[in-house]
Amino acid sequence: MSTGDDDIENTEKLIQRLNAKGKLNGKVLLRNSTAFRIQGAGHKNAEYYGTPKKPEELGRYNDPKEEIGVWYGAEHPSGALAETFGRLRPKETKGFGIVLNVTDLESKEMCTVETMRDLNLLDLKPCLSKLGRTVDEVTGPDYALTQAIVAAVARLPGRPFDGIAYESRHHPDGHNCYALWTAPGEASTVKTVEMTKLTEFEYSGELPKSFEGDSIDTEEILTEILGYKVLGS
Repeated sequence: MSTGDDDIENTEKLIQRLNAKGKLNGKVLLRNSTAFRIQGAGHKNAEYYGTPKKPEELGRYNDPKEEIGVWYGAEHPSGALAETFGRLRPKETKGFGIVLNVTDLESKEMCTVETMRDLNLLDLKPCLSKLGRTVDEVTGPDYALTQAIVAAVARLPGRPFDGIAYESRHHPDGHNCYALWTAPGEASTVKTVEMTKLTEFEYSGELPKSFEGDSIDTEEILTEILGYKVLGS
C-alpha cells in the first residue's frame, strides 16, 4: 500500500506535536563513536551527505525535498554490508540466499569514521507506535513514509535531532544503522579514519560468540554472520 499525501501530512503534524511534548525517543551517539560505511573505491573520503535529485535515486531515509544531505552508515560492519548487498536478494524467490562474487568486493571500500561531536538521533523503532505505525511500514518497498519522517524531523524547531537511528531491514540484529543529516553549508558530523578495500578489511571489535579468532574479515562477516555465499575466493 502506498502512502498518500494526506497520510504524509498527518504524520508530519503528529511528529511536530510529539516533539513539542518531548515524546519523541532519542538516542545519543557520543563524540568519537565509530561507525562504518561502504562506498565505491577511489573516493577522497567517506563524508558524503547525499541529496539525490531524481526520485528513483532517493534512498529510504533521504530528504524528499532534496535540500538536506544524508549520510548512511552503521554501528557494526555487518550492518553496512547487509545494507549494501542485502538488496540483491531475489524478490521472486523467498528463502533464496544471496550469492556474491569476490569481484563484487574488489570495487568497494569499508570506511571507518568517527563522530565529530555528540549526536542526538531519533530512535525510530520505539517511536513507531506513537506515530501509529508498524515495522513493516518502514521496511517495505514504499519509501514515502520514511522520507516524510526525515523531512519532518530534520526541520523541527531548534533542530533537536542530527539524524535517525534504525535497524537494518536486511539484518535486524539489534545494532543500529544511521541516517545522519546536514543542512547546506553545515560541517560534516563525521570524520574519516580509514578506508580499506573490502577484500582487505578486518574487524576486531564485537565478534560472534562462536567465532574462533581475534578478528574477522569481510568474507567471514558475509558468510558466518549474514549467511551469504561468496564465489571465486
